[in-house]
Order: sequence, then structure tokens, then C-alpha cells
Amino acid sequence: MKKHSRLARSAGLLGILFFTKCAFAATYALPSTGDALIGKSEYVTTTSGETLVSIAKRFDVGLNGIVDANGGINPSQPLPHGITIHVPTKFLLPAQKQKGIVINLPEMRMYYYPPNSHGIVMTYPIGIGKVNKTIPIANTSVSGKTLNPSWTPPKDIREFNEQQGITLPVTMPAGPDNPLGPYAIYLNIPTFLIHSTIFPESVGKRASFGCIRMHETDIKDFYPLVSRGTPVSIINVPTKTGWKGNHLFLETHDVLQEHPDEGYNGMVNALYNSGRGRATLVDWQLVAFLAEDHDGMPHDVGFKVN
Repeated sequence: MKKHSRLARSAGLLGILFFTKCAFAATYALPSTGDALIGKSEYVTTTSGETLVSIAKRFDVGLNGIVDANGGINPSQPLPHGITIHVPTKFLLPAQKQKGIVINLPEMRMYYYPPNSHGIVMTYPIGIGKVNKTIPIANTSVSGKTLNPSWTPPKDIREFNEQQGITLPVTMPAGPDNPLGPYAIYLNIPTFLIHSTIFPESVGKRASFGCIRMHETDIKDFYPLVSRGTPVSIINVPTKTGWKGNHLFLETHDVLQEHPDEGYNGMVNALYNSGRGRATLVDWQLVAFLAEDHDGMPHDVGFKVN
């Protein structure tokens, strides 16, 4: 297991956690003003035959998150009985306006701030587009939604399937073979949707042609909450920083290959901006380590000097 996964275990900084009807799709109380850390880390002891894939499904986390948090473990191979697995369920909120839907592509995670919610945020793992097939990074909104949608495959998907010897129908009706599943939320970006999927193993992967995929159990609860006009921010933030009291946290994710960032220098700038106006001591050795090994979890990297 990665060294900094063990470091995260010792941090012990807990958010406030409630559970929705879907056992592990979480609703969190928003932290105090100026703070950004929510949730808590979970640890499970494996039973015979379990894999990271099955544990991710059980706890409703993306495959990317549980693989990054348990470096060196093959996600599809059976795990030895009785080992401890870190389930990454602690997050830094994106430094984004807390309104509507926020989709952070490198994190493969969506945050939803319901209107008139009295200070809560809901968060879900997602699957995103393959390399060079990402949804546009933009501010948009929900244009509509449909239960049991039909699907008209766009040109690039049709051509891809033809290369595999598969001819798709012009329009695919609702049903068990429809890749949209039973829930579709349309955006004011043509051809891009938030939808359920008949490929649940793709949540936490770059696997779609640009659409945002959700576990069916997640979108079943999420679907009734959104309506036409709900704002949607699609962002590319592989490095997140934020505070919990006097402690400064850093969370790093793999960058989108088609959108390279500044690496370590970008992390330094992000930490500097977060610490602006506060005299802060930073563990730069840990920051350098996280610049090389992104585990997708918040780490306590500094504290305010009184």
C-alpha cells in the first residue's frame, strides 16, 4: 500500500456524514465557512473472493479512486483474505461556486448542491470520456431529462462500432441493450448527457465517448432532484486545496492527458493561493511526493502559524 495512504489513515479528520437511500451514495453537511474538507476515510477487511472492483461497487466509489488509494493492487484479481483496504470517502470540495452540479473531470466525481438545501452537498463517482473524447470544459445547464430514453448514436460512436463489425440502429429504443440505461439528463451541450449505464464497471474510468456515466442506484436518487435550468459547471481541476480549521490540505489526481497541467509548480501555486493572507508552514517534502504519486485523497500538508 502507498506510503501516503498510511499517512492519510493517521490524519483522523472527520466530516459529518449521512446516508441517502442508496447505502453509500453520500450526502454531507457543508463544512464551516472557509473549510473544504468533508467525509471520512473507511477501511474494510477483505473476505474471500473480493476484489477492488467488488469493494468499489459495495461502497459506491469510482474504480479510479479505490485503485489510487490502494496502489500496487490489481483491481480485478481476487484479494487475499483478511487484508485491509482503504475506501476513499473523504474529499476536498472544489473551489467552485457551490450551486447546482459541479463535475470535476480528473477526479471523476460529481458534486451537487441542491437549492434550498440548508447547507448540504451530495457527491457521486462518475465515468467520463476517453482521451480526446471529454465533454467540453464549460459552464452549462440542464436542458431536460427523460426516463427510459431512446438513443440515437452519434457519428463517432457509429463509426467506432462499425470498425468492430457492429452496425448500430439509427435509433435504439429503451431496453436492456440501450447504453443510456433508464435515466438520461440532457445538457445544453449537444450530444452530451449525464446518464445511467449498462456498464457499471466503467464508473471511475475514462470509457465513454464524452457522456457522464453514473451508477444506476445513484442516478435513481439524483434524477428527481434536478430540473431544467439547473446550472452545471464542468471543470478540470486535478489539484485541489482547502482548509479544515487551521490545517491546509492537498488532494491530487491524475491529469487529463489532453489537458496537461503545471505539475509540482501548479501545486505550489495552488497552495500559495489557498494560504494567501495566512502565515502557513507547509511540508514541501510531502507535496513533492504527492506531485509524483497522485492518490486522490486529501492530505494534511500544512498549518496556519498563530
